[in-house]
Amino acid sequence: MSEGQEAQKYFERLNIAVLSINRIKELVKTHILNVMACWDQDKDVLKQAFHILGPAGVGKTEICLQISDELTKETGKQFDQIKIQCPVLSRDDFLIPFPVTRDGEQKFKMLYSDFIPTDPESYGIYIIDEFSRGDHNLQQLLWQVQNENKIHLYPFPKGWFVISLDNPDDAEYSVDQLEDAAGLRRMLHLYVEVSPQDFLNHAIENGFHSLVVEYIQSHPDYLYDFDAQKRGSVYANPASYERVSNILWGYEARGGISASHTELDYLISGLLNVNMTRLFMEFAKERKDINPRDVFSDYPKVRKEVLKYVKNQNNAKLGELMVAFTTFVSTSRPDYTVKEQRHIVAFLTDIPIDTAALFVSQVDNFSRTSDEFRYITKLHTDLMKLSERYRKDFYEPIVTVGKG
Repeated sequence: MSEGQEAQKYFERLNIAVLSINRIKELVKTHILNVMACWDQDKDVLKQAFHILGPAGVGKTEICLQISDELTKETGKQFDQIKIQCPVLSRDDFLIPFPVTRDGEQKFKMLYSDFIPTDPESYGIYIIDEFSRGDHNLQQLLWQVQNENKIHLYPFPKGWFVISLDNPDDAEYSVDQLEDAAGLRRMLHLYVEVSPQDFLNHAIENGFHSLVVEYIQSHPDYLYDFDAQKRGSVYANPASYERVSNILWGYEARGGISASHTELDYLISGLLNVNMTRLFMEFAKERKDINPRDVFSDYPKVRKEVLKYVKNQNNAKLGELMVAFTTFVSTSRPDYTVKEQRHIVAFLTDIPIDTAALFVSQVDNFSRTSDEFRYITKLHTDLMKLSERYRKDFYEPIVTVGKG
């Protein structure tokens, strides 16, 4: 690898798309549904093996499990899951020869392991986790799985689809990527970006502790601590925040967390690191930062602090608050009345127009069929109907800037 290549990110060297984890999930699921629709119409199209790359803890394995669960509901067919962990397996864990005698001749057959689906009528997702950390012989065997949907002479059931998962070939990870032309052509490669939006949707849907949800809504940039990861430290990531949530719920079940801050400091620092835990616990104890929920439901309570940011031209804090507010609104999608609408109008017209514009521009980040898009669009429309101030002091200036 040349010096120029070393400076590039892995997805840049591969020259592949970088997408949110939910977008990748939908693309993979749609492909499977499309292939099955072709089969139903007697068009025997080939299945595509996917290779999903992204930072550790971003949720790659979770979306594979979600895909199988959602396909089970949407198709009426039971989609099973087999997940193999490449770093702890070898080629011999999948097949082994044994001698047989037939017509006086010594031959051999292959014994196949439980890691291989055998029911010809079954459907499922075959998850190859950390493919690049398997040894060379195992990778060669799994190439056949990805390219031919078979191991040795044994074909997988037609209804099984293959997804490989990997960390990127960057300095922070110990991997052995096989990047010859034959290896690269076997899979469709997609790279996962870190998405606070996707994490919060997942967290809210699955009942994560409110402290975790509100913390990331207030500080989306803290979801993944890339700097700590590069230093070789324990680092915050979506998977570690899920474990933090579990710890918090455990203490809540036994009387609450207020009397256990010292214990939580110790435990959470082992998941997020000491520095990130200090920020998290300060938020938990005092909530020094303006909570985006307060902007929505009780803006007069925090307006004085917001106006202080404006007066001091503290654009960093204003930008952080605006990101937090838009993240809260699009992920929590709270019910609102005229009172909350007036709070939003007051907030957006108090802050500089270039910062407030994020409230409108974020709509472009969402799929037109998503719940986020429908919610934000309806809220924006309702605000336009409610407030002449919103239209004249906020919406029209943004449109004018956009046209310029």
